[in-house]
Order: sequence, then C-alpha cells, then structure tokens
Amino acid sequence: MTENELAHLKVMVVDDDPFQISIVRRVLGLLGVAKVGEATNGSMTKDLLQSQWDVMLLDLNMPDMDGIELLRMLTEYESPPAIIVFSGEDPRLLETASDLAKNFGLPILGSLPKPISLDRLKEMLHAFSAESPSHSVRPEMVILTEDEIKAGIISGCIELHYQPKVDAVTMQMIGLEALLRWRRTDGTLLGPGSVIPVAEASDLIHVLTKEIFVIAVNQAARWHAAGKKWKVSCNFSIEDLASPDIVAFVEAVIAQSGIPPERIILEVTESKLAQDPSLILEQLTRIRLRGIGLSIDDFGTGFSSMEQLRKFPFTELKIDRAFVFGASSQPAARAIFESSVQLAHRLNMVAVAEGAETEEDLLLCGELKVDLIQGYVVARPMPPEQVLAWNAERNR
Repeated sequence: MTENELAHLKVMVVDDDPFQISIVRRVLGLLGVAKVGEATNGSMTKDLLQSQWDVMLLDLNMPDMDGIELLRMLTEYESPPAIIVFSGEDPRLLETASDLAKNFGLPILGSLPKPISLDRLKEMLHAFSAESPSHSVRPEMVILTEDEIKAGIISGCIELHYQPKVDAVTMQMIGLEALLRWRRTDGTLLGPGSVIPVAEASDLIHVLTKEIFVIAVNQAARWHAAGKKWKVSCNFSIEDLASPDIVAFVEAVIAQSGIPPERIILEVTESKLAQDPSLILEQLTRIRLRGIGLSIDDFGTGFSSMEQLRKFPFTELKIDRAFVFGASSQPAARAIFESSVQLAHRLNMVAVAEGAETEEDLLLCGELKVDLIQGYVVARPMPPEQVLAWNAERNR
C-alpha cells in the first residue's frame, strides 16, 4: 500500500496545543492524508463530529475536557472514528487509555507518544485502511436482526474466509483459522460483528456455530484429500461448549468428514473461561481425548488465573494482537508478549502471535521464539478457493 491509498482518509486531530496540531498536520500530509480536521477543545470536537471521520488522533491532556472524558463522550455516537491516543505522558498511561477505549467499546488503533513517529503513524493508518474492503470511508456497522440470522442460516448466507498461520522460522503455512462472513441477498459481505453479538444473545449461537463448524471441517477434509495437511481452527463460544451434545456433535462431524481429528482445533476465548469452569473443563477434556486440538484465544485480554490455565488441556495459546502489533516500540506490551510466549512453552503449548502487521512485528516474533504467526503481514483472510493459489505463490 502506498501513501496515495491513504488520501481517502478523513482524520481529526484533537489537541489544545496549536503547535502540536501543526506538526501532526504536516506528518499526515507527508503520508498523503488530504482531509484533516482540528479541534482544540471538547466543544469543537462535538461540532466536528457532526460529520463522519475515519480516524481521530486524541491528546490526553487538555484543560476543559481531558482525553478520557472525551473517550467517554464518543460512546454516545453511533459510528465513532477509530482512535489513536497520543500524549507526552508516561507510555503506561497511554496504554491504559487505549485499554479504556476498548472497554468503552470504541475502535482503537493504538497509542503514540509525542513527538509523533511518522513510521508508526503510517503503520496504524495503513492497517486501518486495509481493513476497509473498499479502501474508502469506514462503513457503519450493520447489525442483523434475529429473524435475518434465522432466515440466512437456512438460505445459506454463511461463508467462511480463512487466515493462514505460518511457521515463524520457515514461514511455511501450518494451518488456517476459519472466520465467519455473511453474504446478504444483495451481495453485501458482512463480518462477524454484524452477526455474532445478536446470535450470542439468543439460542442462535448454537445453530450458527454448528453450521460454521461443518463447513470448516469439510473444507479441511478437502484440503487434506489434496495432500495438504493443514490444521484448521474454528471458534467455539463458552455457550456452545456448555451444550450437553457438543462433544458428540464435534466427534460425529469429524468422523463423517474422514479427516484425522488432530487436524482440527477448537478456539475458545480466554475472557469467558471463568463461566462455569467445571462444566467447561469436563467438555474440553472429553474433546481433547478425541485428539482434537484446543486453543485459548485472545490470551492476555481476560482475567483467567494461572490455575485455570494449568487445568484446562489447551494445546495452543494465541497471544492477542494488543500485545503483538507494535510491541517492539512498546515496552509494556513487549513484556506481556514475551512472558506469554515463555508461559506457553513451559506448559508445552504452541505459542501463536496474532495481529502481526509489520516487518518489525515479524522480527520480534522471531526474537521471542514464537511458534506460529497470524496477521496481515502474512496474509489477510481469504475465500477457500484462493488459499491453494496463495500458498503455491508463496512457496515459489
């Protein structure tokens, strides 16, 4: 991606220091960003937010309304801009502010110390721009209704894209994660955020997970039959794993496909493990006894104790992108990243770094002896028909 591909972005800079705003404007200009707005206080920010902005660079220290208050205010907007917090404060404070933005449910790209690094800002804007399929303005989130999801499951709206996971040393593809996409009747392709929250709030999550799992396992079986011994990961919610029939269902789908069980991995989000741990431990242990792999996803973002991690029979630990992307320039994130890799190895688990997006991220993954890497710097999620061609081209 070139700087010209950032020209479409609309970026708002919020800082009470006009000199700092002029510096940021110059940096954004060097990156090719043509539309830049500025606000020196909360009232001006509210006025500017009447228009749609893609990204907001937000200073934390302002007299009338500090950055944290402004973050809280942004939660009142239906489609707030993606946030980059920047300040001359302690880097730990910057990271705390970023975490608060996440807790508020705001889209957060990361944090930047002052003076702003052109290269780091470029990485963030490139990553943000790459997430927009049209490379135009960020679309508003479409949330499907329960009835739309019910009808869509029946009519075949579920599609899966697959994101490669590669060996950190050889860079050869070892496996892929199956990711939900939803094809509306008008041809629009939606991401999981349009579907999963509504499905989780109802019993639809069980039906949805089962449909996704069947599609993913059958695709894995086709690749296996073609001589590709890739492992395919599929996400399961805690609600799914609490279902009494889930072990029999998983076992039956894999047996019917003919693929060896060890080629399938179930991913479970760490932050929800504390819900009824005894039942979940029982189900996961039974699944693991079948030879199926188990991955703890988004590690580092939840509050599971080390005791729980020790008890659950996970084979893979996926370190969240918050501690991977840009960790080479963020001491606190790097420390968590490094200790997570060491913890995984001491527990005989595969350490997976997800969210790697730059060459610096790749170098750090190698330095910290990560096992597998998953992220945009390797490959974006892609339809199954593109996977073989992508892998062949990579091997060449």
